[in-house]
Amino acid sequence: MSKNYWEAYFNAIKKQDWEGAKNSLHHLSNVERDNPQVHLKIGDIYQRMGDSLNAIASYHHAAWILTKQGFMQKALALYKVILRLDPYNAEAINRSKELMVKLESAKISAAPKPLLREEPIPSLFSSLQKDEIKKIIEKAEIKSFSDSEKVIEEGDSGDSLFIVKSGQARVISHILGKKIELATLSEGDVFGEIAFLTGRPRTASVIAKGPLVVIEIRRQLLEEVIEKNPDVLYKLEDFYQQRLQNTLKKTESEITPVRRNISNGVKIKEV
Repeated sequence: MSKNYWEAYFNAIKKQDWEGAKNSLHHLSNVERDNPQVHLKIGDIYQRMGDSLNAIASYHHAAWILTKQGFMQKALALYKVILRLDPYNAEAINRSKELMVKLESAKISAAPKPLLREEPIPSLFSSLQKDEIKKIIEKAEIKSFSDSEKVIEEGDSGDSLFIVKSGQARVISHILGKKIELATLSEGDVFGEIAFLTGRPRTASVIAKGPLVVIEIRRQLLEEVIEKNPDVLYKLEDFYQQRLQNTLKKTESEITPVRRNISNGVKIKEV
């Protein structure tokens, strides 16, 4: 049931149907009562709708759950959001002070730890426990690529998701006949989410920039992860929206001069 509500929420977001998104999240809040992300997103929607009072109430609820679950830093960050909306909010001020004292005490009492390098946690799975992430990586496939080798190719089918484990990669797309480098990916970056979320062919090629190692997560495994942790789907949707905005900005900066030259009757010489 949770998955259906999350899907309804993301579909509403795509259509900018804030009322529909809010209703889906309220249904979710009855199913996932202890999921702070649900109440956080309700607050975000209320903000978009210009309802600061309900946004603040939702953020307070999310911060309370985070504090109860031991995520004091995240709770403190939410109280800071509340204080940006209402600088004189007494509850947020008091709770922030309490959390800062607790965090400071925790730092003082914490025993020194050996400086061992751990595997970085992909931001996509930041809400998961370490043992859960380890199980996902064990079920996924690790692939290595040499410089200039293609990981995925624009126009191909496929719905695997990829995470850069080490190295860098270039994102290349062809728009209006022009080859555009949209981004450079590095450790922890996710790609392939558009095909997974929409079912469309790959919208860009991803090419290794030097030695590259990626984690490939196939659809079946990713759906299993999302079913247990709906927050992963929420993060994927955020990646998708951010990538869409970045692509539009990059495309506009690259294509506008070409359009201007064509409209002025200037012949563009291909290189």
